[in-house]
Amino acid sequence: MTVPPPSRAAQDRGLTLLELVAVLSIFAMVAVMGLQALGGMMRARDRITDADEKAAALSRGLALLRSDLKSAAALAFWPPESIESEPAFLDQSADEGILAFSTSGQPVLPDDQAAGRSRVIWRYDREDEQLIRQVWPVLRPASEAALAPEMEIFDNIASFRVSAYASPEEGWVAGWGVPGPLSRPDLPDAVDIQFDSDVYGPLRVMVSYQ
Repeated sequence: MTVPPPSRAAQDRGLTLLELVAVLSIFAMVAVMGLQALGGMMRARDRITDADEKAAALSRGLALLRSDLKSAAALAFWPPESIESEPAFLDQSADEGILAFSTSGQPVLPDDQAAGRSRVIWRYDREDEQLIRQVWPVLRPASEAALAPEMEIFDNIASFRVSAYASPEEGWVAGWGVPGPLSRPDLPDAVDIQFDSDVYGPLRVMVSYQ
């Protein structure tokens, strides 16, 4: 017994509503999967971009701190309207979170009479967990107006420690430049700065002056 071929009407009937719904459902699932994959890729790209920006900021900050320390010079600083000068290198990090030192040989603009000498202040803000930099452009400023605004260099800093190498006998000491019973030179033999970042962990910058 032979089966008769389907009629032309059955061949031309097209898709049923159920078949159309099934096809649309498949397309919707593919579209959702594609959007999820695209969203994941965009989030991954944003995370990578954010990590790159933070790493670049960290690198710039460490390079700036190292450059400042390498430029430290045995030059006294005279605050405005003060009758006494401050030591060339003054470590008050333990009490006030401040490290201040005079610098020389820094790049200057053409025809600038400052001779590249300045007073750099690094301050650790314990409350906001920030490491901030501020600069006097000259070593004998006429007024407080010469002091540049503070600039945040590092954030999320958990601690800030400064040590200066005095001599083989004394070793590493804190509070360089603070008045004490011992007479010391204007600059230590070396300085070691350590601070802890909540993001990058322990960080360290060490510079020798010998």
